Amino acid sequence: MATENGRTGPRIPDPGRSLVVGPWPDSVLSLVAVLPIVTLLGGLGWLGWSAQRSAVTSFVLAAALGFGLFGLSPEGGLVAITKGMLLSLFVLLILWAALFLQILLDALGAVQTIGTAMVRAARWPAVRALLIGWGFSGFIQGFAGFGAPVASVVPLLQAAGFGGVRSAAAAMVGHSWAITFGSMGSSYFAIQLVTRIPGEVLAPWLGILFVPPIMITGIAVLHILLGWRGLYAGGTLAVAVGAVMAAALYLAAVLGAGAVASIIAAMVGCAILLTVAYGASRVVGVSAGATSETPRSNIHLAMLPYYLLVVLTLGAQAGPLAGLGRSLMLGIDLPSTTTGLSYQVAAEAAYPRLRLFQHPATIITMAILISAAAYRAAGRWPEGAFTRTARMTYRRSKTTSITVLFLVMMSLVMADSGMISSLALGLRALVGPAFPLLSPFLGVLGALMTGSNTNSNVAMGALQTETALALGLTPALIAAAQSVGGSLGAGVSPDKAVVGANAAGVPGQEAAILRLALPYSLLAAAAVGVEVWLLSRWLG
Repeated sequence: MATENGRTGPRIPDPGRSLVVGPWPDSVLSLVAVLPIVTLLGGLGWLGWSAQRSAVTSFVLAAALGFGLFGLSPEGGLVAITKGMLLSLFVLLILWAALFLQILLDALGAVQTIGTAMVRAARWPAVRALLIGWGFSGFIQGFAGFGAPVASVVPLLQAAGFGGVRSAAAAMVGHSWAITFGSMGSSYFAIQLVTRIPGEVLAPWLGILFVPPIMITGIAVLHILLGWRGLYAGGTLAVAVGAVMAAALYLAAVLGAGAVASIIAAMVGCAILLTVAYGASRVVGVSAGATSETPRSNIHLAMLPYYLLVVLTLGAQAGPLAGLGRSLMLGIDLPSTTTGLSYQVAAEAAYPRLRLFQHPATIITMAILISAAAYRAAGRWPEGAFTRTARMTYRRSKTTSITVLFLVMMSLVMADSGMISSLALGLRALVGPAFPLLSPFLGVLGALMTGSNTNSNVAMGALQTETALALGLTPALIAAAQSVGGSLGAGVSPDKAVVGANAAGVPGQEAAILRLALPYSLLAAAAVGVEVWLLSRWLG
């Protein structure tokens, strides 16, 4: 059956018709097919396994069920595993490059320079809360992941006069709107790859669905840090700035700049908030001191890598590199396969269609090299910086990389064996018309358990879109709901609470931080669920 981008994909069952031809009823296959996901989430949530152990175990179980009950042939299994390895490489290249950039800029003092200037610029508590806990945290998430926004922002919030537990909770909630398009779009590309929905189809829905979360997370930061008086003082400002940030996010995404959509939206939001801070200081006669102790040249040097990421990304999509970027594509041709239960998977050409000059890892590498030259010219480049950064990147990404690899292979084995389609039929029977309301919460659940929107999208994305097809819903809308929910859940996951507690100097307070942060994420997810339900009814 043709997917939304015109390519052929796995056969989607017609409503009311048996999924496969074989001795097993659909209900039995649906119950069996859910076991790898239950193992993944249960291992993380109840058994206390590491993400790596849970992913490896779930992959092994998915492969055993695929070969043993769903009729996956050796050739089909090899093709599915090859797809998983190629897709994981596509995503991991982004994660590795983004983490390398984050560690390098931390070593160069760029993040601290920018953050300190913002603390000095904003004297009004409501503006400080929004600027640091919402705008700047989203800005850092735009190019980095692995808890970097929480680790970087919590000390700045404390320096601005806020308490440790509240600072950690605010940083967690405050950056959650930026995660799907964060880390140079790693989660955004992951949901495209596992659902086979191209960015130009998915981006508008993501932009629409992120409008309420952007505003709600801004309001939440005010309430967490300043209570009801914070909402009274800055609630209107948060809604107004959030609307502009949402518009910037939408435009960047639909114009093909998804890799920097969070960065652009956060830069716009921070610029507005800094303007408001400057205006407020003029009214009350207090010097803003934005850069009085930080030379303007240092600010722009610290911002140089981010300027380059935006310019190079836009140039690769619509500038002089666009034609070259579209023409140079890497991938492997893979054959079609059919399971023993007659589930058919279409052939793939140039899989996974990695466009070298448009891939975020290439753009990040170019930005790093140009920035390194500028830092050297300014006499600010420490010797051995690349070597130390590479070693730290390896240490910090090793476990995550193995987890992503096995999660992606699990997802592809489940998809190509027909297990995902069986699960979709089961969900259709279980929840029916209520599925749009629940869809964002599946994303939240996956992210809370795995600590990652990318992992949540990989584990749940195909299931969400196949359920949408079984229910006659728009797959791109449901895929967007999955990723928005995953973004909100990843921001307040337990591992982020650990990072926040350590950054705030309050180890052992992780439970208190989670109790404070989680309700705001669930409220935002509920708003997205209502939005998806209304849109699905409007689309008919």
